[in-house]
Amino acid sequence: MRWQLTDKALFFAPWQSILTLKAGSLEEYSLLERWGEPGQAPATLLLESFFQSARWLIEASSSFTLSCVPLEIDYWNVLPGLKPGERFCAFLRVTEHNRERVRFALRQGRIPPGKKAPGIDLWQSATDDDGVLTCALAPLEQWYLPLDRACLWQEIYA
Repeated sequence: MRWQLTDKALFFAPWQSILTLKAGSLEEYSLLERWGEPGQAPATLLLESFFQSARWLIEASSSFTLSCVPLEIDYWNVLPGLKPGERFCAFLRVTEHNRERVRFALRQGRIPPGKKAPGIDLWQSATDDDGVLTCALAPLEQWYLPLDRACLWQEIYA
């Protein structure tokens, strides 16, 4: 089963940055309830949202020839999981890029129900990063059909 953890790309600059939005689903909100935790999407799903956003940035920037595999998370300021109605914003900025790997600075935020996502200016002007993710580049065809990913990207970044 593959979960869609990037619902919408709000901003995209090839090989530079991406801002994505994740809304929790009912299934995600109920994951922790089975173990007596409050109903919320687990924080690990938010980290996975960062990784999926990184993958979208690489795939769309490379005209769907490359993808990426996580190598290292240097640090990450863990947010509590999403509560029902909340959304998660993930902003990734490329800080280092070569033929083998890409390093991203991560910024994150939770959006309360009924509130608009902050514009790209707020994310680009922030000075504190919430984490660092390093990914290895790899051919996209190892995991996905490039045309399928290109079609899905058109839905996410419409």
